[in-house]
Amino acid sequence: MKNNRIILLDVGGTFVKSSLGIAGKGAVEGTFDSTPMSSDGSAEEIETSFRTAVSGQMKRAEESGCTVDAVCVVMPGPFNYKEGIFLMKHKFASVYGRSFREILGDAIAPQMRLAFAHDVNGALTGALTINPELKKGTVAMSTLGTGLGFSYAKDGIVQESETGSPARDLWDVPYEGGILEDYISRRAIIRFYTELGGTLAEGEDVKEISEKARGGDEKALEAFRSAGRHYVAGAKGLIEELGISHLLFAGQIARSFDLMEGVIKEGLGEGVDVSVVDDIQGTVLVGIASL
Repeated sequence: MKNNRIILLDVGGTFVKSSLGIAGKGAVEGTFDSTPMSSDGSAEEIETSFRTAVSGQMKRAEESGCTVDAVCVVMPGPFNYKEGIFLMKHKFASVYGRSFREILGDAIAPQMRLAFAHDVNGALTGALTINPELKKGTVAMSTLGTGLGFSYAKDGIVQESETGSPARDLWDVPYEGGILEDYISRRAIIRFYTELGGTLAEGEDVKEISEKARGGDEKALEAFRSAGRHYVAGAKGLIEELGISHLLFAGQIARSFDLMEGVIKEGLGEGVDVSVVDDIQGTVLVGIASL
């Protein structure tokens, strides 16, 4: 068993991140790779990216004398995680309705096990595996980045819909004439900053706004605080409804969580513990290995 490995895939819009893994533990050091992926590309281009990523890890396993037992995948939705079928129309449109097994083709053996999870569910699974104390009660994770992700677990079991997506969503909660994601996301923070009179040079993004905030730019700091206040206003009802006792934050924007931490903790109150997942990539890989 010690020479058995699994292939871990973290699928994004521009790259497929891959590594060999050990079931239930995480990635094998020194096996991480990143394959360019155009989610807007043709079916052939998408197939090539996936097959390249998997074949590369297969070769790495073979060269190290290991056998691959499974391919475990996390990716955003919509996707049928139970059957491994693409259902996205805004990304991966050219492979809509096709199965992941079909796309991999002869890159894997016909009997090889495939397992899938929504990216936020995978991240939460990883956090629960790394810190078993989180398996007590009801724990949730919000991912802050291009969009707003949400997943929750009861007594260590991640709650899923019939197709394997998160059981409840936050991103599309009706809010201020739109949806909550309009007010807590990359685009929201940029909008808040510019509406306050802040200016960004070409190519600057949320990272630069956070740097400005830490450098004393009050407009930049207020942009993050505004996003935090909107998060509380839009999410508190669901957090209370589900009885969330611990709320984890992760994602690219969560790297700047300290800039909105105060308003979020104050808004949610003392009944909810709040913390940040620092190593989101490592956490996701542990989650994938647990599928």
